[in-house]
Amino acid sequence: MKRLVLLLSLTLLAMPALAATAQQEKMKTCNAKAKGLKGDEFKKVRDECLKAQPTAATEGEAKKLTPQQEKMKTCNAKAKGLKGDEFKKARDECLKAK
Repeated sequence: MKRLVLLLSLTLLAMPALAATAQQEKMKTCNAKAKGLKGDEFKKVRDECLKAQPTAATEGEAKKLTPQQEKMKTCNAKAKGLKGDEFKKARDECLKAK
């Protein structure tokens, strides 16, 4: 009985490791596209492929942002181009205003 429980536990722990994630599949596909290339040329083709292909999570619908994330995105955009303390001040004022 103990062996059965141990075997079942080990099987359940190993299952996530057996399933490939969307990112792993994407990397596998892009590496195949760059096969035969060397060095910088390989990296360039692979990187362009990785940037161009959406992952399975983003293929269906765009990720929905929470209201707080939307607020941060808007305020960060308004403070764009500012640096350091100026950026923080402008962003904080924007966040407090809403």
